Amino acid sequence: MHIRPARADDAARLAALLKQLGYRRSTTELARHIAAAAADPPQAVLVAERPGGPILGCLGVLISSRLAEGDGGEITSLVVDAEFRGRGVGTALVRAAAEWAENRGMTSLRVRCNAKREKAQSFYAGLGFQNTKDQKVFDLHFPLETQHTR
Repeated sequence: MHIRPARADDAARLAALLKQLGYRRSTTELARHIAAAAADPPQAVLVAERPGGPILGCLGVLISSRLAEGDGGEITSLVVDAEFRGRGVGTALVRAAAEWAENRGMTSLRVRCNAKREKAQSFYAGLGFQNTKDQKVFDLHFPLETQHTR
């Protein structure tokens, strides 16, 4: 297995992988995201592939700079093709993300995991991640003038 930065021509395969987890991103959106990550050194999109074979999984990672917590690496997305889960693909991608973050001077790597994804929680715990925070996520959609106000 080989880990490498994603390329724009990987976008269709990444869209198919993300769809397995219920995310709907178009090939065009993903190609733009991959290009932006390549041009913005504090983030990366990595893929795992077999030489000459399909992409088995992908991962987004970035440097997160927070006022209260400081800087650290953060995995923003991880998906492994359902057919290849449990075969070390996710572990290889997480290790590559940890190395990526450490090479940029970070001393930690964070991942946020949906509470309903119990297998993912066990996966991360098995890699040594510790649950340090439980939280709710609130989204605000724009434009604001169309939103209900109290």
